[in-house]
Amino acid sequence: MKVLVITTGGTIGSAFDGGAVDVSAAQSAAVVEQYRAQHGDVTFTVQSPVNILSESVTAAELNTLARVILNTEDKEYDGVIFTCGSDNLGYLAAFIALLTCRWEKPVAIVASDRVLSDPAANGYPNFCCAVELIRRGECGAYVPYRNADGTMLIHAAADIRQADQSPDFFSFHAPFGVLENGAVIQKERCFTQMIPAVFDRDHPPVISDSIALIHPYPLLDYAALNLQGKRAVLHTLYHSATLDSGRAVPAIKPLFEAGVPVYLGSLRSGKALYKTTADMIAAGAIPLYDISPECAYMKLLLAVSQDRMPIRAFMEA
Repeated sequence: MKVLVITTGGTIGSAFDGGAVDVSAAQSAAVVEQYRAQHGDVTFTVQSPVNILSESVTAAELNTLARVILNTEDKEYDGVIFTCGSDNLGYLAAFIALLTCRWEKPVAIVASDRVLSDPAANGYPNFCCAVELIRRGECGAYVPYRNADGTMLIHAAADIRQADQSPDFFSFHAPFGVLENGAVIQKERCFTQMIPAVFDRDHPPVISDSIALIHPYPLLDYAALNLQGKRAVLHTLYHSATLDSGRAVPAIKPLFEAGVPVYLGSLRSGKALYKTTADMIAAGAIPLYDISPECAYMKLLLAVSQDRMPIRAFMEA
């Protein structure tokens, strides 16, 4: 079995340096070497186009990663594993899932909660589960991640939520499956999100800091937000898909009038709308249904990084 491993840094590729965790070129593929030392049944090819702590990701690294992905699609590998940091795992996994949404091979994104030298780290078990997903030949993009209770959940990469300061990761819908006794047990279908086929190796995305992400909180001061020059806005919602429309509508309405799309994410199909959300939609906001906020953000980031179709048409594809 031939597997391409694309490393990008993160805790899984880090070591202690002066008492702090930092990325290390010597550790970037340590998880691959650990697997090689214990198993001889996989041929790995390793590429390391990016080497950063994921919280420091910039448009330049996303553009580099996008170009690597678009130049990998037709290569003769049984599957591809990306290693990255856990701090931005929800976002980076969605980014990879969107750009690989038409690949006819398995893709896995692997992170670690601790440096690999820590015996309690879950990076190596997560990597082993990724190899098993590829061995199974399960097309799609996945994130295997062992939570603190020892359960190895397998998430659809387009559906995983950001963990914040929790040690665990969860899916926006339901996880694809679990790993039990070394076997992948499928529980649900692989949740996918698609983007139009506008990108290829000759037409990669040109990502920039061109969209705004607004999270609601009590007394949010919209006047303090600098939205000048933004091409689109994603406004997330409270857990009941609500927001303070009394503050939001007058603050955001000038964007609608200027032709800047404002999206609401994420609503769930079949759920009744609260009046505050309905007011925002009536004012011109565009609701996004059944997509995680992290995936919605990365999809919108890609939508504004191309010029082959309007943003709204891209988002509705």
